[in-house]
Amino acid sequence: MAIHGDPRYVADVRYLWPRGQSLPNMTAMLEPQPSPPIVADAVLMHRLAQRDSTALVELERRHRASLYAQAYGILMDSNLAERVVRDVFAQLWYAAARFVGSSTPLRSLRAMATELARAELALRDVRMPRR
Repeated sequence: MAIHGDPRYVADVRYLWPRGQSLPNMTAMLEPQPSPPIVADAVLMHRLAQRDSTALVELERRHRASLYAQAYGILMDSNLAERVVRDVFAQLWYAAARFVGSSTPLRSLRAMATELARAELALRDVRMPRR
């Protein structure tokens, strides 16, 4: 039984590969593959204003975690923070044209999340008064 640290041990995949099939070009597999072009948030906002749902999905994929962390930092409640994030993207879908001219869409999303989280905090305080 060979040990991987043993200099006499050299793995030869030719013995493990099925007969009649050629070995893949391993160096081509290790080369970096070109990544798809990154679309700017402002472009996604323009597409969202034209009711492109894939733009909303991409914006949510990019910013959901940071918006959740921001809302959770204010509310300290995971269910309410999740509701705030869901409401941010729902408002974004229905009022996307309002954000099209924004220089930084993320700043607008963060401001909306803060506003909604503070409103939830106020509602929670009204529902459950402190003793």
